[in-house]
Amino acid sequence: MRGVDRAPPDRPDAVCMLSVSVDPAHRAAGHAERLLTEVRQRAARHAPRGVIIPVRPTRKPLYPLIPIDEYAAWKRPDGRCFDPWLRTHLELGARRLGIARASLVIRQPVSRWAEFLGHPLPGPGDHPLPGALVPLRVSADGHGTYTEPNVWVHHPAGPGAP
Repeated sequence: MRGVDRAPPDRPDAVCMLSVSVDPAHRAAGHAERLLTEVRQRAARHAPRGVIIPVRPTRKPLYPLIPIDEYAAWKRPDGRCFDPWLRTHLELGARRLGIARASLVIRQPVSRWAEFLGHPLPGPGDHPLPGALVPLRVSADGHGTYTEPNVWVHHPAGPGAP
């Protein structure tokens, strides 16, 4: 982010894609790869420092108790990155910049979380959330906090995969 901070205000030199999603019915059809390649090509013309993206790993909800840095380091037997969405970025030539441990923080009264979940949260502790990367942490003060991590990557500006 320092590279963006140093850019003249009228001439940013990097692109940040804060949310990249493909509808589940259209996944595995190459849409994400085409989108990322197009953004990299446009960045080559207008933002020479490339593209930075906070990646929300798609399989992490299956492993909510595993710390994000451990999860992001997992490899498949063939040596490729375990997580499909993170793997897509890396195989298109992105490099990992780092982990944001508190990329999204939602703090609400326990009553709101219970309404959302459809069941009570009778005491403090870590509680599972469907589809979440980490558990909901309920504190003794009557609030629940969801603190979602992600993995930041940098795509160099250019035509696509090296």
